[in-house]
Amino acid sequence: MSKRYYIVDKDNTEIVHGYIDYEQIKGFNIKPQNTIPYDGIEVSHLTLVEPELIEKVLKRKTKRKLNAYLNFLLTVIDDEDTDGDALELVIEDTIRYKSIIINKYAKFLDKKYINTLIKKVNLVEKELKNQLKEIYLKEEMKIGRKR
Repeated sequence: MSKRYYIVDKDNTEIVHGYIDYEQIKGFNIKPQNTIPYDGIEVSHLTLVEPELIEKVLKRKTKRKLNAYLNFLLTVIDDEDTDGDALELVIEDTIRYKSIIINKYAKFLDKKYINTLIKKVNLVEKELKNQLKEIYLKEEMKIGRKR
C-alpha cells in the first residue's frame, strides 16, 4: 500500500493530497506521541513550517520539560531516601536536553529565549549536582562513623 500525504491550508477548503519530499521542506519535524486508536487519518510525521507555530510548540514543549525537571528537583529536596543513581541519570538527561536546545531548538527560537532557557536548565543542573554531593557526603559520614 502506498503512503498518501495530505496538505491542509486554512485558506483553501479543499484537501490536496499527493506525495511530498520531506527532505526539501525546511521546518520543525514532529512525531506525534498519541497512542489512542481511532477511526481516521493516522499521523506518523508532521512538519511545521510556519515560524509562529513552531515557536509556540517549542515554547510549550520546553516549558513542560523544565517543569518536569523542577518537580523532580523538589521531590529530591523533600525526600531523604533518594539514591545517587537516579539523580545521576537526571543530571545526564539535563545535559542531553541542554545540547538538544542548543543544536535543535536554537534554529527556530530567538537568542534571548534560548539564553534564558539555558540559564534555567543550568540552574536546575547545578542544584541537582549539589543534592548529589550532599547525598555522597552523608554516605561518607555514615561510613566514617562505623569505624
